[in-house]
Amino acid sequence: MSERRDLTRLFAPESVLLVGATADTFKWGGWVSRSFGETKHLRATHFVSLRGGELYGLPVHTSIADVPGPVDLAVIVVPAPGVPQAVTESLALGAKALVIITSGFGEASAEGELVQQALAEEVRAAGAVLLGPNCLGLFDDHGHLNVYGGSFPSGDLGFATQSGNLALEVALLLERSGLGLTRFASVGNQADLTLADVIRDFAHHDATKVIGAYIEAPRDGVAFADAVREAAAVKPVVLFAGGRTAAGAHAAASHTGNLAAESRVLRAICRDAGAVVVDSPGQFVDAVATLRTGKTLGRRRIGIVADGGGHGVVASDTVIEAGLEMAVFSEATRDAMRPLLRHSEPDNPVDLAGVDASLMWNFHGLVDVLLKSPEVDAVLMSGYFGGYGAYEPKAGEIELEVAEAIARSSDEHCKPVVIQSMEEASGNATIKRLREVNVPVFSRIENAVAALVRLERPPIVHVTTASAVPTVQLSEVPAYPEARAVLAGLGIPFPAGQLACTAEEAAAAFDLVGAPAAMKAVAAELLHKTDAGGVVLGVTTSEIAAETFTTMKHRVEQAAGLKLDGIWVERMADAGGVDLVVGARRDPVFGPVILVGVGGVFVEIIDDVVLSPAPTDATHLAALMKTLRAFPLLAGARGQAPVDCKAVAEIAVRLGDLLVQTPAISEVEINPLRATPAGVMALDARIVC
Repeated sequence: MSERRDLTRLFAPESVLLVGATADTFKWGGWVSRSFGETKHLRATHFVSLRGGELYGLPVHTSIADVPGPVDLAVIVVPAPGVPQAVTESLALGAKALVIITSGFGEASAEGELVQQALAEEVRAAGAVLLGPNCLGLFDDHGHLNVYGGSFPSGDLGFATQSGNLALEVALLLERSGLGLTRFASVGNQADLTLADVIRDFAHHDATKVIGAYIEAPRDGVAFADAVREAAAVKPVVLFAGGRTAAGAHAAASHTGNLAAESRVLRAICRDAGAVVVDSPGQFVDAVATLRTGKTLGRRRIGIVADGGGHGVVASDTVIEAGLEMAVFSEATRDAMRPLLRHSEPDNPVDLAGVDASLMWNFHGLVDVLLKSPEVDAVLMSGYFGGYGAYEPKAGEIELEVAEAIARSSDEHCKPVVIQSMEEASGNATIKRLREVNVPVFSRIENAVAALVRLERPPIVHVTTASAVPTVQLSEVPAYPEARAVLAGLGIPFPAGQLACTAEEAAAAFDLVGAPAAMKAVAAELLHKTDAGGVVLGVTTSEIAAETFTTMKHRVEQAAGLKLDGIWVERMADAGGVDLVVGARRDPVFGPVILVGVGGVFVEIIDDVVLSPAPTDATHLAALMKTLRAFPLLAGARGQAPVDCKAVAEIAVRLGDLLVQTPAISEVEINPLRATPAGVMALDARIVC
């Protein structure tokens, strides 16, 4: 577990210093100067600029040495060449927290990276903390501290980001949704303080109810995962991970290496740490709106209340397509609803057809009945609720009272209510009040249902210890026979097989393993044997084995431009079952990561895999396998017996343990791993050092 840094002087300073102050609000320094000038009555405020003079009624010192110290927080907004001196002099003045907004350091050049490292070392040696460089600044709502200078809405979200401009978009979306921030920090280049440090601080900040972050590349993957896990244990954590497409993937020497790209690994790490992971700023804000209520989804059984048949149908379709369940009402629930319905039967969805202002309280009555019902875990309202005041002002007043009653019922029964209203999302009095009392409102049904799904926060997967594996000595580029031997030493089953270096040896190997046999070209540099014609199946005699050796050797060496080590002759596995890929890769940021998915030669085209950091346990991996699109095949589609998923997961765990304890290995893969009801069999393997 990483050490928690003390960020009190950063977010709650009693005195501040701005180096680079100016009245020019076309510049960063001008924005921060204005912000500090507006809050000068809250804390001792000092300005420094070579121009001197006066700013917002305060003297502007021409050097840091002239400032009557000490100061808690120093903010530096001067050109990059002047930053090192400003840091040294600010530390001499007693600053225990520094924010460097200036860019032109590690993000710009190798020389800038060296300067950045030196600044971080100097700050740490002084017992201080540094945010940035190349950052947007920070914000604390309670203390009215704004080191950005622009406008942020007040609320209960603590938000950390690696992108300054993206934070501005998030802030605008929050404001439009009636939400806001408690604290904000732009970490910039993370020279000293990282996303992990800020997230951990938010976890211990009482006013922060939800923690959010935009991530591209954590500086320390292990520390980041620890911080998210610690935070998610006490508060909802919503993470927006960038770079999830193939454009961010790197070339690798195995299918596992290609499929376990950095963005996928990041998302798996966040999920296992208990965070909700989203794909866009809009999804991020919707998730925050729902999770801040503090309620959870339970068993995923949804009751729908609509004020029109069409809205009920569309809501039902969307709920099912999202993987949620339509609650099945008991007779007691139906009987309780009947007096509240005008023209419809008490089915799910509940249709309040023909409702008008005189029946407005029936909305609350129906919602309350469903929330009381043991067969309902959450209620989704869909239709015009939130807009009845447009018909008649008095109806709007009643609607507001009904909205507050719905919120009270939600709190009383500790079950979530989510509303989709066709009214404008920015909201009238009813919608604004609903959001104030922790009932999220969305203008689009798909957003409302997605918000319901995100109420099901991922369970925190606690870090396990890797099991011991045999010590191995590997060639620089291990070929299949060596990889097979290593994995067999882990207890992973393979069919009987033998390496042949001549046609005669191939015939003898066939006689040893038996029919039908498979023959595979062997060379450490041969990545894709099938593409080079290096795999032949269904060999039935020793004569055919000898002929196949000769023709395959010539064909592959010509096609691939390399010399084969030989050809592996192997007994073919029994038909049936499902071919999977199971592998592990050493991620440069997060360390060993396990992958399980649909295998075969089209593994990257099918792209149906799940990942988990290693070490882990087989129970967790087996549960993840249920999220594969192809899981119905594993579970026994069309009358087939289900395959042994636990055996698959146990092999994946062993591969992860191998990487944890063997630093020389960067990637290991079994593809395919044939899974059957009786167990598993590895049919090919690769190790990359």
